[in-house]
Amino acid sequence: MSGSPSTSFPSGYARAVLGPRDTALDEILTRSLADRRMPTIQIDDNAGRVLQLLTSLQRPQYVIEIGTLFGYSTVHIARGLPPGGRITSLEISSEAAALARENLELAGVADHVEIVEGNASAYLATVPPQSVSMVFIDADKKAYPDYLKLTYPLLEPGGLLIADDAFGRGDFTGESAAEAAAATESRAIHTYARAVGRSPRLFSAFIGTEQGMLVSRKEA
Repeated sequence: MSGSPSTSFPSGYARAVLGPRDTALDEILTRSLADRRMPTIQIDDNAGRVLQLLTSLQRPQYVIEIGTLFGYSTVHIARGLPPGGRITSLEISSEAAALARENLELAGVADHVEIVEGNASAYLATVPPQSVSMVFIDADKKAYPDYLKLTYPLLEPGGLLIADDAFGRGDFTGESAAEAAAATESRAIHTYARAVGRSPRLFSAFIGTEQGMLVSRKEA
């Protein structure tokens, strides 16, 4: 007989089974969260492993990440890249971008990553169509539907589109404290999820990380 459904991912169980994070990741979290007081809105450890695994399986030559923060997810993606693979990570905060560059150096993956500061939508408008192998979205939740419109044409056939916080029930107060704004963010995430789920050109599935990932593959 099964128990009642859990309302959150069992992160303690994942850590017990998969083992502790390595020293570089521990140091990145300590210096970013404790020392530099960055918001605790980075992906969870299992989500990071999922990102690294998906990248290893996809073997993308070019990845765009929307939302660098202090580079925790960026490190995991970079670790999964094939030889010659590169990431452009987009971050609107100069403070976060500077810290992310330090953390990427600490993790030994800086040579594979370019961090671009500024408006993500403006940058995406400059990217050639079908030139991107994988996109990871973990930024302004209200903009998820816009990011979908902008990134879909950039993906090559067979490319992956990955969105974090896909369950739309997380605590986004680190990004927008007002309850009304949080509700707007959740609606935008659900709009994104319904759009990719119903698109005949995308095959999508949820992955049960703490806040949920939604992975979509662009059909040929």
